[in-house]
Amino acid sequence: MKNQVSVRLSLLITLTIFPFFASACPGNFKIVGQSSFSVWFWDVYDIELKTLDGKYLPGKHPLELELTYKRDIDKDDLVSETKNQWQRFKLDKQTESQWLTRLSEIWPNVKENDRITFRVCDDDKTQFFFNDSPIGEVADKDFANYFSLIWLDPKGPYPKQVKRLTGQ
Repeated sequence: MKNQVSVRLSLLITLTIFPFFASACPGNFKIVGQSSFSVWFWDVYDIELKTLDGKYLPGKHPLELELTYKRDIDKDDLVSETKNQWQRFKLDKQTESQWLTRLSEIWPNVKENDRITFRVCDDDKTQFFFNDSPIGEVADKDFANYFSLIWLDPKGPYPKQVKRLTGQ
């Protein structure tokens, strides 16, 4: 009886975890560009944009954005700032609320030198990693586009950062 429970539990864990790992983007990502973000004299994060060929084309996937935090930040503050950044896109409120709830479920509090990586594969599935460990995903191509535009929108509030990230 114990053996059957153990086998069932192993199978359940495998079926739950395997699809996440199986959907990982193949290949090695190459840096397109990098930048730092500071508010006044506080360093907030360093960021790198990566693609498989080291070149950025708007809307083309796979791509990866990796943020290395330079200070401790509560996950609620990360989610709140994401919401603030999305205001310029005038998203559907219900969709935005669902996305923010999902981010709140998967994002951790960050400490100095922690990394959160955002990866979009060809299937437009967004994967998140915390210090290289998978923490969750959002299977919505619109999410992938709007989330990446926080950093890659040339009409956004930080055009110099966009140019550094995209290698211009």
